[in-house]
This record gives sequence, C-alpha cells and structure tokens, in this order.
Amino acid sequence: MSSGSRICNKIPKMEYKNENIGIELLLAHMNIEDIIQAVDKFCSEGEEEEESETSFEDSLSQEDMDENEEVTDIQKSHASLTHTKGHGKVRYGSVTDLLSFVNLVSNAPANSLSDLDEEIGVLLNKTNMVIKEGRYRINSDVLLFPWKLTYRNPGPGHVPKGSFGKVHLAQDTETRKRMACKLIPLQNFRAADVEFQARFCHENIAELYGVLLWEQNLHLFMEAGEGGSVLEKLESCGPMREFEIIWVTQQVLRGLEYLHSHKIIHHDIKPSNIVLMSAKAVLVDFGLTVQMTGDVYIPRDLRGTEMYMSPELVLCRGHNTKTDIYSLGTTIIHMQTGSPPWVRRYPRTAYPSYLYIIHKQAPPLEDISEDCSPAMRGLLERALERVPSRRSTATELLNEEALHPHREDQPRCWSLDSALGEGTHPLLRQQSQVTDSTTDSTLYTEDSGKRKGSLYVDLGALAGYYNFVRGPPTTEYG
Repeated sequence: MSSGSRICNKIPKMEYKNENIGIELLLAHMNIEDIIQAVDKFCSEGEEEEESETSFEDSLSQEDMDENEEVTDIQKSHASLTHTKGHGKVRYGSVTDLLSFVNLVSNAPANSLSDLDEEIGVLLNKTNMVIKEGRYRINSDVLLFPWKLTYRNPGPGHVPKGSFGKVHLAQDTETRKRMACKLIPLQNFRAADVEFQARFCHENIAELYGVLLWEQNLHLFMEAGEGGSVLEKLESCGPMREFEIIWVTQQVLRGLEYLHSHKIIHHDIKPSNIVLMSAKAVLVDFGLTVQMTGDVYIPRDLRGTEMYMSPELVLCRGHNTKTDIYSLGTTIIHMQTGSPPWVRRYPRTAYPSYLYIIHKQAPPLEDISEDCSPAMRGLLERALERVPSRRSTATELLNEEALHPHREDQPRCWSLDSALGEGTHPLLRQQSQVTDSTTDSTLYTEDSGKRKGSLYVDLGALAGYYNFVRGPPTTEYG
C-alpha cells in the first residue's frame, strides 16, 4: 500500500477523534475581526428583542392588568369552592372567615356552584347552632318555618320579603334557638348583604349568626325579631302613639349613632327595616349600606326608598350620614299618621314618582300629625332640615327634649301590675282569648284619649309577665 493511501485512511479516524475539527478549519480561514463583528451584531439583536418584550408588557393597560388580576381571583375562588364540594364544609369561624367565604361565593362563576351536593358555609354562633360532622342540614339540623305575623294572620304560608329575599323563622333542633333566616338567590347575592352585620356589632343592629350556601340560595341566619316590623304593626294596628314613637326613635337613633361614628350610611331607614323585640328595636337589611372613605359619598346609583329619601340623595350629587337622619324623620311621620309622607297629598296613581316632589317641596312638614306635641314637632323640623349641614346628628337628637318628656307630660300607661289589681282592665279579659289580630280590639278605655288599635302597653312593662310578642305555636316545632 502506498503512503498516499495510508494518509487517506487516517483522515476519517482523525475526524472521529476530534469533533470540532470542522470549526477549527473554519476559524483558520476567517479573520478574527469578522468574528468579533458577528458576535457584536448577534448580541445587539438579542438586546433589541428583550427591549421589545419589555415594552410590550409595559404597554398593557391598567384595565387589562386589573382584569387579569380579577380572573386570577375568580380562578382562586373557583378552586377554593370546588375543593369544598362533597366534603360538607360547614364550620365555625371568625368574622374574617365568614367574610372570606361570602367573597368567594360572590366572585365565583355561577356554574361552579350549581352542583353542590352538600351545604357549605361559616357559622359565628357556637352556643346556639350545632354543627354535626361538618354539616348543618336544612330541615334536619335547623328547621325553617313560614313567619307568623305578630299582630294579624294574613293567611297560611305567609313569608315576608326583604330586598332580593324571603325571611323564614328558623330553629336549631338541638338547642331550640329561634332565629330569622333570610334566603337570597345566589344570582342576587352580594357580599355587602352581610358584611356590615358581621363586622359591626351593636345592641340595635340585628346580630348575624352565620351564612350557608345550599340549593342556589344563601341562608343568612340572624337575630329574630318576633315582635314583627314597625310597618307590620302600623298596617295592623294603625298609627302609633307618641310615647311608642319616642321609644322606637330612641332605639333607632342609638343604632344610627353607632353606624355614623364609623362613617356608615344605612341608606334605607323605614318602618319595614325596624324590627321590634321584647326589650329593644333593631335595624335590619344592610343591602344598600356603604362606608364612606371621605366626608361625602357620591353614589353611582339611587339608593333607598322613594318616600323616605332626602333631597340631597335624590339629586345623586353626593351626601353623607345625615341622609339617614332625614329618613328617620319621614319614618316618624309614617308612625304618627299610618302613611308615608307625601302619599296622602299626592296619591301614587296621580304621581307615579315622588322624586320630583321631594326635590321641589321637601321637607314634608305638612304631613306631620296634627296632634304632634310641640317638642316632637321641633325634633322633626331639625331632622328634616333641607340643608344637610344644618340638620341634627343622631347624637344631638338623642339629647332632644322630645325624647325625654317629663312624667306628667307622658300619657297614662297601664302597667300589668296595676292591671292585676283592677280586674276590670280590658287586657285581663283578653288573656284567655288571644287572637292573631288586634286591629279591632280596644286595648284601653274610650276616655283615655289614646288611639284605638295601637299597642298601648310598652313592651318593657310586658317583659316577663305576658307573652305578647309570640312566635308560631309550639306544635309546629315537632
């Protein structure tokens, strides 16, 4: 074999041993400056691509970023609620736990909650609500009944309606605790419906006991006012007398004083949202409530009920806590006369909306009852002052003379003790035949000067003696 053939046979073996020989040959025939220029060009192109990617991210609008964050939150909510499916996740928790739960529910896609096979929720009341194996079953652990009105019976199956919901009477089967249970359809539920009741506790605000989600309804368990609402009493018994109005007004003002000290506006003070109990009255329905961050709240929509709205609220240009004071003034007129302001002078059939009338003619001083005392009239004038800055606060009204009348100026009120000493009192004749309606009954003598059809004995005097505030018959609880 020749030397040339030996060289050819060795070349493939060299390539096999040195895999970079091709690069080495290429570098041997290239100018080093060309290599440097090529590397510089390559690096500069890479930096331009990185800058373009950064500028694209920076070009995202704030709305897009907010939407992305919102989608992420919803996905987290969906995952959290999906994790609870099939596990009977009813538990005791803190107010923070309850608010986290309602926020998850309100933010979760509706279809993610459509196939829950067990109830989920958070309860705050460990004393009166008993969770069994992670469940609090409707119609098993807690029973729901149609609410029976205190002052009359409109028919079987009556259920009062709140904003976007119906109210039932509930009872825990183990502790026998009676509660109010408001059912709100899932599509109408907002976290604000329970936020303020959960966060702020006061004697004159209905206490929230817990929230459950079951069968596409949020079940809100809260303190039960088995005395019914002020509106129910007005519709059944007619106008209230002044000492009754004084008592209710004091209760409402204490609740408003507390709310307003935290810059909270209730937005819907009216007779149907004031509930009577044996020794107090409480505010309910916080679906329209807001907490101001500044001195003025500028709404995006109209909040409240027409006949009880303040002039500044009608204008939607901004208002503060004083709008609740105005609404309380109109509520007092309703308690005095049995009718909301405006409606007697301007029937709804002739005026389908009262917003224009309120804007032009407020305050409705002409609707104040003719037999209103001078002190109460003065209180109403200060509560219904058209200019909010001159309108009295809840604290100022609580110190008004009208709410602290002298004993000789108060109407004579029979106590049960004195009635027991005089067997001729009408109340004794009715104890053996209590009916569901007091509309036509005379609870006081003709010469007493008191209005017929009105509950004349204050609830405090009756507490512990006579079960005037009554719920459904015991037989309905099994």
